[in-house]
Amino acid sequence: MLKSLGPSQNPILRKLARGLARVSSAMGWLSIRYPVYSLEDRLAQFRALDLPFEKGTGICFNEFFVPYVFSDSDRDGAFALGTITEFQRGPQLQFLKRLAQGRLSEMGGGGFVDMDHLIRLLDFGRAAPEIWDRMPQSSREWVEGFVAGLNCVQAQRKRGVDEKFLGIQPEPYTPLDILLFGRLAGADVNWPIYFSLIEHRLSGDFIEWWNRLRRVGAGVSTSFDSPKMGKPGTAQQISEFLNSLSRSGSNSIVLHGTRTQSGKPLMVNDPHLGQHLPNVWMMVGLRTPTYRCVGLMFPGVPILGLGRNLSLAWGGTNLRAASSDLVRLDDATVSNTAEQIARIRVRFSWSRKRKLRFSPHGPVLTDCPALGRLCGKDTLALRWAGHWPTDEISSFLQGMRAHSVAQLQEAMHGVGVTPLNVLGADTEGNIGHVLAATLPKRPGFPENDWVLGETMANAQWSERVCARDFPSVINPSSGFIVSANNRPSEVTGLGFLFNGDDRVMRARSLFNTQKRFSPQALLTLQLDVTSPLADQLSSQLAEFCRPHLRTSEQLVLCNSIDGWEGAYTADSFAALQFEFLLAALVRQVSVLRYAGRTPGLMDQWAYLTSCLMEDLDTLTPHERMKVVPPCIDEANRKAQHWQLWGNLHKIRLRHVLGHVPVLGKLFSSKSFPAAGSRETLMKNAHNLIRGFDETSYGSQSRHLSDLSDPDENFFVLLGGQDGWVGSQLVTDQIPLWQTRQSIQMPLRVSRIQQLFPHCVGRLE
Repeated sequence: MLKSLGPSQNPILRKLARGLARVSSAMGWLSIRYPVYSLEDRLAQFRALDLPFEKGTGICFNEFFVPYVFSDSDRDGAFALGTITEFQRGPQLQFLKRLAQGRLSEMGGGGFVDMDHLIRLLDFGRAAPEIWDRMPQSSREWVEGFVAGLNCVQAQRKRGVDEKFLGIQPEPYTPLDILLFGRLAGADVNWPIYFSLIEHRLSGDFIEWWNRLRRVGAGVSTSFDSPKMGKPGTAQQISEFLNSLSRSGSNSIVLHGTRTQSGKPLMVNDPHLGQHLPNVWMMVGLRTPTYRCVGLMFPGVPILGLGRNLSLAWGGTNLRAASSDLVRLDDATVSNTAEQIARIRVRFSWSRKRKLRFSPHGPVLTDCPALGRLCGKDTLALRWAGHWPTDEISSFLQGMRAHSVAQLQEAMHGVGVTPLNVLGADTEGNIGHVLAATLPKRPGFPENDWVLGETMANAQWSERVCARDFPSVINPSSGFIVSANNRPSEVTGLGFLFNGDDRVMRARSLFNTQKRFSPQALLTLQLDVTSPLADQLSSQLAEFCRPHLRTSEQLVLCNSIDGWEGAYTADSFAALQFEFLLAALVRQVSVLRYAGRTPGLMDQWAYLTSCLMEDLDTLTPHERMKVVPPCIDEANRKAQHWQLWGNLHKIRLRHVLGHVPVLGKLFSSKSFPAAGSRETLMKNAHNLIRGFDETSYGSQSRHLSDLSDPDENFFVLLGGQDGWVGSQLVTDQIPLWQTRQSIQMPLRVSRIQQLFPHCVGRLE
């Protein structure tokens, strides 16, 4: 059913790939081979390394190559964690390092020079030296041990196929690289929106659309560019690239013991991120003197972003707070900026030089030509909380050893970026929620622009607030907490582009259907694919269209979407009818009101559920009679062609090389039907549907913990644990994902020994 990363089954593709490999090898810059590695092969390769594990330190693996690290010493445990991280994800880390440093051109050529220029201006590593100097000794030792483990394997392993293809010569790591990875993962979720809107600030209709955007919120790909453009504009390309960096979504839910069958809390986490290979998470178990926990780790950052220890489970979602502002610089400030020249190496070409300027407010982003051309005479700088020396690694290490929800909330006071909703549940029965962020203390945001003048920027960024300054919750009367990137209540100045309440509404309605939940019932809720707002909008559209129907087939469609209830199951026909009708109506509104130009906001769910009916109601009776029948006929015709939602809406996981023409198929999984939609609890996001759609953003990992038993912790990745091209373990968890199964990650030694029988090291 699934095609692993390795040889193509198509003989023509195999012949072409081998021919290209021979030619490129003769040119001296690439040598492609197509090995296929099993679990036994990968274990043998790891055992063959010279790993100086101390006595009492080792790693055990389960059948999915998930590691469980044991050590009698924290530092030695961190070393072992570093070895397996580099072994499983070394090429991914080498790519991420170059991405964070603005070195994409070294891998991809001259087309990435502007991206590299922008990344170097964003300066992800700016605060790293100061963070490292301030970091507590225990955290420094943990990071140093981890880095030593990374370098031990990096110096011994061979280059991966992807590294050869991209021209990567692996480099050793430093502690500052670890902080760099953390800042890369903390990219502001608002950046893609800022950069997609930047060229429209000076247009006549900007304020109208800006105020509408502020009112309805924003999805992960909000822009003013037309979704029908053949080639995206520069700003759109930049915003899409930044979207791939930011942690913009997720669901996290905790239930108090009064709402569970066991009488102890339950927690589920469902991160929403890019759906690609390898997965952005690694599954890890730790058992050292200080850390006895299981969870998911961002490769290169040695902390568990969500997971469970003996006393506590934790997880979270993106807060969608505005951790940055763009500032319009005065002429006097511009003339006094510090300047340096960066040299950008370019593969297959000559190096380029680019100017980097830094103002008191931060880097001057309009020095990047791609942005400078769009901003007229304005010179814009970026103020970002990620340039402050906040220590997220120490905060999460403290959270990983916390024993109660109150201790977890205290630990989160040091988090800066990414701003998070952090939820927790402990074995004493408590559940809680805290806003984990370090932000400027703002009274609010301008109503007619999102670029600040220097005076306002100085006033708003002169004082900071953190988790201790925001309201927190412990044991709410409802008995549950749901976080889904929705707008926080009772807090001003956090942000202005939050997601809607669709997922929260659905979860709350399901919680009202029964008093107590089992783990399986909560998992079923986590996998729900019904959208209350889609149900509401479909009925509104049916009512709007009925007076203008001409045929029985048109009436059948209206009745179908009216009775649909918003369930995006893979076998749904009504979901197709609804989505095609939406797309047709939006196109017609754009023709009538915007001369055929479709502002990108009209492609977003926030607009569709909040403003589409308003725009349709402004149509004259003549316009309605002209528009409605052909839109319904078009929706009927397309729905009949595709038949089922899962026939049209699919998931195909791609490696970074999966986007390469011709050869890309060698680095992709086979596609499979994707239930869910933009804002369903199990998310598989999409914009307006105009034809075949492969989702690339949404649910891509799952976690469930039952606090009544330390062994009842279950995780699964959309993809697999390994990141080595050619390994069968890159995609081996996809069948689990499709059949709603998961991998148990216990905390008791006896159970660990049963489930993790393949051991490497000196555990005696």
